[in-house]
Amino acid sequence: MLPFWNQTLGADHFYISCEGVGYESDRSVVELKKNSIQITCFPSPQNRYIPHKDITLPHLRIGDELRLAENIKFLGYVGYLNDMNSKIASSSFIKELSIDPDFQLDLEPFTADGGELLVNSKFCLFFYNMSVSIASVSEGLRIGCVPVVISDSAVIDLPFMDVLNWKDIVLFVGTSGGVKEVKKVLQGILWSDKYQKMREMGWVASKHFDWYPSPKPYDAFHTVLYQLWIRRHTIRYPRREER
Repeated sequence: MLPFWNQTLGADHFYISCEGVGYESDRSVVELKKNSIQITCFPSPQNRYIPHKDITLPHLRIGDELRLAENIKFLGYVGYLNDMNSKIASSSFIKELSIDPDFQLDLEPFTADGGELLVNSKFCLFFYNMSVSIASVSEGLRIGCVPVVISDSAVIDLPFMDVLNWKDIVLFVGTSGGVKEVKKVLQGILWSDKYQKMREMGWVASKHFDWYPSPKPYDAFHTVLYQLWIRRHTIRYPRREER
């Protein structure tokens, strides 16, 4: 019934799922998980992402022209912290940020027209495991608010990792040193020529996150297709009739 799937055990197929697929006992599900390319939302579900094979989709954004912001007032913007992440929202790290005059915390979920806080900030801080917050990383890139991803573990599922050199446009920091250490890192970047380079490179890279009613060169649609293309031979299995 499924001749193409049967020939390769799904190795040349892909599927889209924001929830991800677990390791179930059903043979077909196992083949889907192990062999097929999973396209999932960013950040990916825990333990349901295989870095060398799977792809994450960036936050949906309709493309439009926007120049880099000027006359920036604040050192950092901190993305919205919702009740579902009360452990983070009530942490001592957030309490330190909330009373620091150099940072501004977003009290509402990010919306398409809610970029004023980002425009007025040099850096945009996002907690990696908070999808409501991390969704606006692409907005930071296009405005010139250098994204700072806060995570105490390695981040392996950033969108378009085969296309973008993320370390050139995003900073990665942990919480172990507290807000004082984070500020030291950010101010060190500001005092060097790296900050302006990161802003400009991030703005150029942001075109890969744009979706259009009719696809344009280098937009999100073409970037996703390119990632699928380079993964077409990632998993190689003998055809069933050959075994």
